[in-house]
Amino acid sequence: MNLTRVAIARPVFMLMLMLAAVFIGRQSYQSMRVEQNPDVQFGVITVTTIYPGAGPDEINTLISRKIEEAMAGVPGIREVTSTSQEGISAVVGNFEVGTNMDTALNDTRAKVDAIVGQLPQGIEKPTVGKLDSSSEPVVYMVARNENLSNRELRDLVDDRIKDRIAQIPGVASVNVSGGEVREIQVRLRKDALVSYGVGIAQVMRAVQGASLNVPSGRVIQGDTEYSVRVLGEYKSVEEIGETVLSISDPDNPMAKGRLVKLNQIADIVDTSRERTQYSRLNGSDAVVLIVQKAREGNAVEIAKRIFGSVEAPIVTAESVAAKKESGQTLSLIEQILDQYGVQLVVTTNQAVIIQESVSDLNFTLVFGIFLVASIVYIFLHNLRGTIIVSIAIPVCIFATFIAMKLFGFTINNLSMLALSLAIGVLVDDAIVVLENIYRHLRMGEDPRDAALNGRAEIGLAAIAITLADVVVFLPIGFMGGILGQFFRPLGIGFAIAVLVSLFVSFTI
Repeated sequence: MNLTRVAIARPVFMLMLMLAAVFIGRQSYQSMRVEQNPDVQFGVITVTTIYPGAGPDEINTLISRKIEEAMAGVPGIREVTSTSQEGISAVVGNFEVGTNMDTALNDTRAKVDAIVGQLPQGIEKPTVGKLDSSSEPVVYMVARNENLSNRELRDLVDDRIKDRIAQIPGVASVNVSGGEVREIQVRLRKDALVSYGVGIAQVMRAVQGASLNVPSGRVIQGDTEYSVRVLGEYKSVEEIGETVLSISDPDNPMAKGRLVKLNQIADIVDTSRERTQYSRLNGSDAVVLIVQKAREGNAVEIAKRIFGSVEAPIVTAESVAAKKESGQTLSLIEQILDQYGVQLVVTTNQAVIIQESVSDLNFTLVFGIFLVASIVYIFLHNLRGTIIVSIAIPVCIFATFIAMKLFGFTINNLSMLALSLAIGVLVDDAIVVLENIYRHLRMGEDPRDAALNGRAEIGLAAIAITLADVVVFLPIGFMGGILGQFFRPLGIGFAIAVLVSLFVSFTI
């Protein structure tokens, strides 16, 4: 009763409270990330190690077992499994539900770094990552340029275009696949090696030693100090062939060594790396860019920054020229075509799917409000009461957005589904209270007294109705496991919405 008295005695205060809920809720809605599904942590961390040329048994003995033993000491670990195959070790750690995965990821990375020295030489650095539903590829694009070869296109994408896209806020990484990657191969000739008595290891040491940039101290001249470096990087394929090897006569160790150039025992070839995977578009070889967003990234905003809108337009040289002539701002995908002559064809755009889902849910919300207002008017036959009930719905929705923002939820299918389900329930309390107030008005009471008496008579019943809904849905928001993480926005969002509707029915 005191809450209702305050609402009646301080109408300006209640109006400001209502407007604050609407404006802050709108700001919260606009600042929340838009996703297709809720943020879910599966409690899985993977450690992938590549050891080229090694067999499954060696991978298991030399790498997988040692990483398993290291991960077994990470707090919260429940199970460790591994898969060893030719050249690759994959160790998977499953953690207990509720474990802080960011902390677990750092602990796992520290454990793995501590045993890197015990792993065989020649392995690539182990890659530690966690399975996360919110960090996933959002855009797949194919680069096309008919005037460039496959290798030239791949080099251009790696050196220029990839970095342009990676600078977009919210983008975690841009991976490139397909195309030919340049590789300088030193093809040794067996007969020449035997003739000169040179071993493969000796050639490797000579090439490695001749391709280093190393600091060599400093030189002080008067008041000036110079840093000295020895520059040994190759600048051309011909320079590699000019690398000199010193060979000693095995029959006469005291004899001076002979000097042999690398091109006398090997062929230096500027070619492409051997391909183990292919990317194709409509049956043709293609260079593919895969844009992966960060956990806090927004797929819709990333798409807007790349394409200028959520849905990727068809970009051609003619369309870019027309926009430049009219003075319009070019999107990033258009700037890339204009600057490098590379057309990016979008094959997958996750932002379109997300935007369509959110748009459908928004339409459902608006249409639900319209239907509820229409039904209220049909039964009450009073426009003023219908307007009051119609105001209560958006106030409840925007106030719920504030709570969702505080809980760290995103705009996704289940959080919006919670509001869709709550639309009909939001007006239950308001309709019951409003109808009882109208009954007292028809009995001839003063509007102030009718509001107090009408709310007093029905208040306990309204509380019981609201708490019944809360009791049903709130436990859903606190379920355990992965399923509980999916349904948490649904259960908590619905419970908050109906509690706010109870407050609105007693005040506004």
